[in-house]
Amino acid sequence: MTESERFRRRLKIIGLSDPAIDAAWPDWWSDEADPSSSARLELRFSVARKLGLDARSVLDEDGVPRFIWKDEARFKHLSGESDLERAAISSFGRSISALLTAGSSAGQFVLIGTSAAALRSAVLSSQPYVRLEDLLSLSWSAGIPVAHLRVFPAVRKRMAAMAVAVGERSAILLAKDSMYPPHIAFYLGHELGHIALGHLRTDAAIVDMEADVLSASSDDTEETEADRFALELLTGRADLQLVPTGSYNAPGLAQIALRVSSELHIEPGTLALCFGYSTGNWAVANSAMSFIYNQARPVWNEINRVTMAQLDTEQLPSDAISYLTAVLGAGIAT
Repeated sequence: MTESERFRRRLKIIGLSDPAIDAAWPDWWSDEADPSSSARLELRFSVARKLGLDARSVLDEDGVPRFIWKDEARFKHLSGESDLERAAISSFGRSISALLTAGSSAGQFVLIGTSAAALRSAVLSSQPYVRLEDLLSLSWSAGIPVAHLRVFPAVRKRMAAMAVAVGERSAILLAKDSMYPPHIAFYLGHELGHIALGHLRTDAAIVDMEADVLSASSDDTEETEADRFALELLTGRADLQLVPTGSYNAPGLAQIALRVSSELHIEPGTLALCFGYSTGNWAVANSAMSFIYNQARPVWNEINRVTMAQLDTEQLPSDAISYLTAVLGAGIAT
């Protein structure tokens, strides 16, 4: 077994997934470089920097790598994740966020302290309702880069989204998959809420693990406040309840949502989700999406196209660009 193979094995022992290791592995590495101690050293430093590992912990070829950002994240909706899994998510997210903030400009306005109502009003001045693309525009305008992860640090992928503070800047990483935008719009609005409401401490992170349904009830005050922020931003009310009389199937719900969306200034898909939240009938709410939108398509692809278009890659080292491209999905840069 070569030294590089042993290093990869050490990374897997601490719970890192093969896709994460592959993404962080530098393009310049080859088996011919393995006999060189300086090349092996550069390999370890390069991988450690990308995955959020303590560089000193990878110097010893027989030692156990350690994550840098072990205790700086607060996790929501945990369900048995180990300390090592949490450290991997926190450190991986912090390293990606550092690259995103380094490759993007500071904001045109400060989000902290800005109300959901003010943000909604700004969007409605030019749009009939608040859509996912509007939230992306707000985020980048506030100097908050947004990306959707396609590679995850741990074998189990249960993270839905996370907000990360990097110095005076913030970034949002999304992980929940959907073929329709309103689900992801809620998660993005929720993370914007964490930032705007001052929940995010300096150089820390808030990690929202997957819940059973959107806006699940919680005893966590911060989660409740972020949910209410997202709901107000998307609908105009922090406690919107839609309990129509009679029963609805998916086509009927879609028809009503499309008809009243402009009048209520609520995006049709968001209206369908509000129906699901209010009634608990998520099956009808989710099925209505296929009648509201012309076609189903992976939302992450559109998000990451915006990400790569917004990033100034000249501000990033070349190996960081290839790493981000791998983490955010091959082919999105075109």
